[in-house]
Amino acid sequence: MSSLHCRRFDTGGEMDDALKLAREFEHAMCRFRRMDYSALHPGVGNMEFAVLEMIHKLSAQHDAIYGAAISDLQKKMEILPSALSRLLRGMEEKGLCVRSIDPKDRRSSYVSLTETGQERREQGHGIMEVFAQRVVERMGEGRFRELIKQLSLIHISEP
Repeated sequence: MSSLHCRRFDTGGEMDDALKLAREFEHAMCRFRRMDYSALHPGVGNMEFAVLEMIHKLSAQHDAIYGAAISDLQKKMEILPSALSRLLRGMEEKGLCVRSIDPKDRRSSYVSLTETGQERREQGHGIMEVFAQRVVERMGEGRFRELIKQLSLIHISEP
Protein backbone atom coordinates (compact mmCIF):
# COMPACT_ATOMS: atom_id res chain seq x y z
CA MET A 1 0.00 0.00 0.00
CA SER A 2 1.45 3.33 -1.04
CA SER A 3 2.18 5.96 1.58
CA LEU A 4 0.58 8.52 -0.75
CA HIS A 5 -2.86 7.19 0.13
CA CYS A 6 -2.44 8.35 3.76
CA ARG A 7 -4.40 5.46 5.21
CA ARG A 8 -3.79 3.74 8.48
CA PHE A 9 -3.91 0.01 8.20
CA ASP A 10 -3.65 -2.97 10.47
CA THR A 11 -0.83 -5.37 9.72
CA GLY A 12 -2.79 -8.18 11.31
CA GLY A 13 -0.26 -8.64 14.06
CA GLU A 14 1.76 -6.82 16.65
CA MET A 15 3.98 -4.01 15.43
CA ASP A 16 7.05 -3.05 17.34
CA ASP A 17 7.17 0.47 18.79
CA ALA A 18 9.58 1.77 16.14
CA LEU A 19 7.29 0.65 13.32
CA LYS A 20 4.23 2.13 15.05
CA LEU A 21 6.06 5.41 15.52
CA ALA A 22 7.17 5.42 11.88
CA ARG A 23 3.60 4.80 10.71
CA GLU A 24 2.24 7.56 12.94
CA PHE A 25 4.88 9.94 11.61
CA GLU A 26 4.06 8.97 8.03
CA HIS A 27 0.36 9.60 8.65
CA ALA A 28 1.01 13.01 10.25
CA MET A 29 3.33 14.10 7.42
CA CYS A 30 0.79 12.97 4.84
CA ARG A 31 -1.82 15.20 6.45
CA PHE A 32 0.56 18.14 6.01
CA ARG A 33 1.06 17.28 2.32
CA ARG A 34 -2.71 17.40 1.80
CA MET A 35 -3.03 20.78 3.48
CA ASP A 36 -4.13 23.53 1.09
CA TYR A 37 -1.37 26.09 1.53
CA SER A 38 -2.77 28.22 -1.29
CA ALA A 39 -5.27 29.64 1.20
CA LEU A 40 -2.33 31.10 3.13
CA HIS A 41 -1.23 33.16 0.14
CA PRO A 42 -4.05 33.52 -2.41
CA GLY A 43 -3.08 33.75 -6.06
CA VAL A 44 0.49 32.72 -5.36
CA GLY A 45 1.77 29.14 -5.41
CA ASN A 46 3.93 27.72 -2.62
CA MET A 47 7.17 27.98 -4.59
CA GLU A 48 6.22 31.42 -5.87
CA PHE A 49 5.72 32.60 -2.31
CA ALA A 50 9.10 31.15 -1.32
CA VAL A 51 10.70 33.01 -4.25
CA LEU A 52 8.98 36.26 -3.26
CA GLU A 53 10.44 35.84 0.22
CA MET A 54 13.93 35.08 -1.05
CA ILE A 55 13.93 37.99 -3.53
CA HIS A 56 12.92 40.31 -0.70
CA LYS A 57 15.56 38.88 1.64
CA LEU A 58 18.40 38.97 -0.90
CA SER A 59 17.48 42.47 -2.07
CA ALA A 60 17.50 43.76 1.51
CA GLN A 61 20.78 42.00 2.39
CA HIS A 62 22.69 43.51 -0.49
CA ASP A 63 20.84 46.84 -0.59
CA ALA A 64 20.57 46.02 -4.27
CA ILE A 65 19.64 48.69 -6.76
CA TYR A 66 18.36 46.17 -9.30
CA GLY A 67 16.98 43.61 -6.85
CA ALA A 68 18.33 40.13 -6.18
CA ALA A 69 20.92 38.55 -8.44
CA ILE A 70 19.26 35.61 -10.18
CA SER A 71 22.41 33.52 -9.67
CA ASP A 72 22.22 34.14 -5.88
CA LEU A 73 18.51 33.35 -5.90
CA GLN A 74 19.12 30.06 -7.70
CA LYS A 75 21.82 29.04 -5.19
CA LYS A 76 19.72 29.97 -2.15
CA MET A 77 16.60 28.24 -3.49
CA GLU A 78 18.63 25.14 -4.45
CA ILE A 79 16.73 24.60 -7.69
CA LEU A 80 17.89 24.16 -11.26
CA PRO A 81 18.41 27.35 -13.28
CA SER A 82 15.85 26.17 -15.86
CA ALA A 83 13.25 25.56 -13.13
CA LEU A 84 13.88 29.00 -11.64
CA SER A 85 13.60 30.58 -15.08
CA ARG A 86 10.19 28.95 -15.65
CA LEU A 87 9.05 29.99 -12.20
CA LEU A 88 10.15 33.59 -12.70
CA ARG A 89 8.48 33.71 -16.13
CA GLY A 90 5.16 32.70 -14.56
CA MET A 91 5.63 35.19 -11.74
CA GLU A 92 6.36 37.97 -14.24
CA GLU A 93 3.16 37.07 -16.12
CA LYS A 94 1.25 37.47 -12.84
CA GLY A 95 2.93 40.84 -12.28
CA LEU A 96 4.75 39.70 -9.13
CA CYS A 97 8.32 40.44 -10.21
CA VAL A 98 10.37 41.90 -13.00
CA ARG A 99 13.75 40.80 -14.35
CA SER A 100 16.44 43.20 -15.45
CA ILE A 101 20.00 43.15 -16.74
CA ASP A 102 22.78 45.17 -15.14
CA PRO A 103 23.66 47.83 -17.74
CA LYS A 104 27.27 47.85 -16.52
CA ASP A 105 27.66 44.08 -16.80
CA ARG A 106 25.18 42.51 -19.20
CA ARG A 107 26.08 39.05 -17.89
CA SER A 108 24.38 39.85 -14.58
CA SER A 109 20.62 39.40 -14.34
CA TYR A 110 18.47 40.58 -11.47
CA VAL A 111 14.91 40.17 -10.28
CA SER A 112 12.93 42.54 -8.12
CA LEU A 113 9.46 42.54 -6.63
CA THR A 114 6.76 44.66 -8.19
CA GLU A 115 4.28 46.51 -6.04
CA THR A 116 1.86 43.62 -6.58
CA GLY A 117 4.54 41.10 -5.56
CA GLN A 118 5.28 43.02 -2.38
CA GLU A 119 1.55 43.28 -1.59
CA ARG A 120 1.05 39.53 -2.08
CA ARG A 121 4.06 38.82 0.15
CA GLU A 122 2.70 41.05 2.91
CA GLN A 123 -0.81 39.61 2.50
CA GLY A 124 0.61 36.10 2.86
CA HIS A 125 2.35 37.08 6.09
CA GLY A 126 -0.86 38.54 7.49
CA ILE A 127 -2.84 35.42 6.69
CA MET A 128 -0.09 33.20 8.16
CA GLU A 129 -0.14 35.27 11.33
CA VAL A 130 -3.88 34.63 11.75
CA PHE A 131 -3.36 30.92 10.98
CA ALA A 132 -0.54 30.66 13.54
CA GLN A 133 -2.70 32.37 16.16
CA ARG A 134 -5.45 29.80 15.58
CA VAL A 135 -2.94 26.99 16.03
CA VAL A 136 -1.69 28.61 19.26
CA GLU A 137 -5.26 28.84 20.52
CA ARG A 138 -5.78 25.17 19.76
CA MET A 139 -2.58 23.74 21.20
CA GLY A 140 -1.20 26.46 23.49
CA GLU A 141 1.82 28.66 23.02
CA GLY A 142 4.25 26.37 24.83
CA ARG A 143 3.38 23.33 22.73
CA PHE A 144 3.41 25.46 19.57
CA ARG A 145 6.91 26.75 20.35
CA GLU A 146 8.04 23.18 21.02
CA LEU A 147 6.56 22.07 17.69
CA ILE A 148 8.48 24.78 15.85
CA LYS A 149 11.66 23.82 17.70
CA GLN A 150 11.26 20.14 16.85
CA LEU A 151 10.37 20.78 13.21
CA SER A 152 13.44 22.97 12.80
CA LEU A 153 15.61 20.01 13.82
CA ILE A 154 14.64 17.98 10.77
CA HIS A 155 15.31 18.66 7.13
CA ILE A 156 13.09 16.74 4.80
CA SER A 157 14.28 16.31 1.25
CA GLU A 158 12.45 14.43 -1.43
CA PRO A 159 14.10 11.21 -2.61
